[in-house]
Amino acid sequence: MILCMIDGKVCNCLTGTKSSQTCYICGAQPKDMNSLNFANKQTSEEALSFGLSTLHAWIRFFECCLHVAYRLTIKSWQVKSGNKNEMLERKQQIINNFKKELGILIDQPKPGSGSTNTGNTARIFFRNYQKSAEITGINLELLRRFYIILQVISCGFEVDVEKFKIYTTNTAKLYVSLYSWYYMPPSMHKILIHGAEAIKHAIVPIGQLGEEAQEAKNKDFKFILEHMSRKDSSVHTNRDIFNYLLLSSDPCISFFSVKKAKQNKLKLSKEALDLLKAPSINASESSDLSDPENMDGD
Repeated sequence: MILCMIDGKVCNCLTGTKSSQTCYICGAQPKDMNSLNFANKQTSEEALSFGLSTLHAWIRFFECCLHVAYRLTIKSWQVKSGNKNEMLERKQQIINNFKKELGILIDQPKPGSGSTNTGNTARIFFRNYQKSAEITGINLELLRRFYIILQVISCGFEVDVEKFKIYTTNTAKLYVSLYSWYYMPPSMHKILIHGAEAIKHAIVPIGQLGEEAQEAKNKDFKFILEHMSRKDSSVHTNRDIFNYLLLSSDPCISFFSVKKAKQNKLKLSKEALDLLKAPSINASESSDLSDPENMDGD
């Protein structure tokens, strides 16, 4: 069993990392995040086995770009009281422009819990990276490279580790050269600095070790809690939820689902395809393709 359907908070807990702003792989502090020297630092194989949290990576890259954009006029990681109003005015302007130009709400609290900074919002942001660069003022080439990296780690195909390492290293250098005053968040540091090493340690393509399945159950969990569980005690409530989730995960039962799951396949760009390994053809398939008798004729 591979422990990979977890986010950064769980990774920090498992590795004993006390601060959420510290990299749980190499121990880099916030002021060290932009240092490319940490790519050569000894890392924990256990930490690398947790994967890259590919689903949350879209959101974290997206939010990092927003925070940089809000601070472009003050060029400071920490917002002091004298610059706060200037930053808030620019933030509101960017929020309004995204709603007007792309029809998405960003950095807005949602009723109940969470915010509008979801995976779908992040995908729209990076898919329209040219318009996003125009609205935010973030470097166009940097946004394009972020989009390609996120495509590669999410696609579920085998990644060419050496090409990916070169690409992420160059992307990290570009980021530091442009925005050295804003420290990378740990999730971005993890992918740009340690991403290739994590992919190398994965026994299957890294995109298949994401946390999508777990996140997809959030809506089911709320429904089961409200309608399918006993409310007389917390023990009974949790037991009913666990039993229902266990039942719904049975392949024989899920196979007979009336509604067919909608699949939104990510269309890969040419640059993203260049960072993937070419599919291999085994000996039997190769012989079938080369045998004239197996080829259709007129």
